Amino acid sequence: MEYNPQEALQKTSPEQQIIRAARNVEYDRKFKKSAEDRLNQENPTPQGVFKVQSQAVAREIVGKANDLVNKKSKGEISNADFAAQMAMVNQMVGNLSNFTKTTEDNLALYNDMLKNGTLSYGMDQHEESVLQAIDRGDVKLALDKEGRVKMEGVGKHPTKGKFDINIYDFINIPKPFRKIKPINLLVDPFVKNLGLDENGMPRARTNENGQLVYDSGDFAEHDKEILDFTLNALENVGPEGVRSFLGDHLNIPNEQIKGLAEDVNFVDENGVEFEDAAQAEAFKNLNGYMGNKYTRQVRPHPDTIASQASQSAANIAANKQVSLPVQEQVQAQETEVMETPQGAVAETETEDVTMPNVAETMFDVSTESSPVKMKELSATDLIKKYS
Repeated sequence: MEYNPQEALQKTSPEQQIIRAARNVEYDRKFKKSAEDRLNQENPTPQGVFKVQSQAVAREIVGKANDLVNKKSKGEISNADFAAQMAMVNQMVGNLSNFTKTTEDNLALYNDMLKNGTLSYGMDQHEESVLQAIDRGDVKLALDKEGRVKMEGVGKHPTKGKFDINIYDFINIPKPFRKIKPINLLVDPFVKNLGLDENGMPRARTNENGQLVYDSGDFAEHDKEILDFTLNALENVGPEGVRSFLGDHLNIPNEQIKGLAEDVNFVDENGVEFEDAAQAEAFKNLNGYMGNKYTRQVRPHPDTIASQASQSAANIAANKQVSLPVQEQVQAQETEVMETPQGAVAETETEDVTMPNVAETMFDVSTESSPVKMKELSATDLIKKYS
């Protein structure tokens, strides 16, 4: 599978259609309500239910603290036991606060993305199902037998059905993520400028015949540059951006993305280390896309053109048994070739050198004394004249 911006918009796989259908149900439940429905509610909104649950848990924690204080005042527990159990109560308060804030923030994000159609198809469907279950009120906030705050209930995976939810650590409450913009908007300008200098010209180098040319080079010559750019881009978008690229722009199945993301510290066949196999897959596809997008730019170098023209003129003159001096006041050029990571790069210096006048020598006239103005002939003119 290779990245194709046109095909990225097509969401035709059975899995993607099921995910979209599940989201449409949530959208209708959340946002397609008539004025009468909003004014004549049969039940409070799930968010209202969650707040009620949070307040109930808070009162339960306060009750535990009051019991401890009463026992302490009656001498029923020691100072050490009191301190230890109050520390647990304080921990419950902190956990409840974290659960409440994280859940409300993540639900707000999810509903905003659901409403605007920006949810990523790369999002794990177990995690999205948890957020939907919380929003429907199917997952409840409570204290377990040991007094720990947790969320428990049942979620419904769009393709696998129902599953149990038991979350003790608030950091495990899923966070939604939005789909990233088409990545070719970032990649195409980079590919276009590969092998070019700051003026947009291919770099000067010698070709296989030892001649100077302007050449942006073979795509493989830019391996390190491409690797650095791509890894930096993937690090900037983060794990969620990588999953979005795979799901939204490569249309890779959700379960496959999940497996790739969980294969951490991945090393590919070339020995390149990635955070996980999902990042490696994204890199592989981007590298293939850039290779197909890249066009090698080769242009003739002025030194080579001048040299070839002079040689052609010399060959023609030799065939005609004509002596061919160099045109007056031409620019002598010295070119130094340096080896760089991009290949052989040339720097050219020029200086004016006085040479015999072509017209005077070939036609035995003096431009100083002759009343007739003779036009100086270039190498190109001579080629035309004697061809």
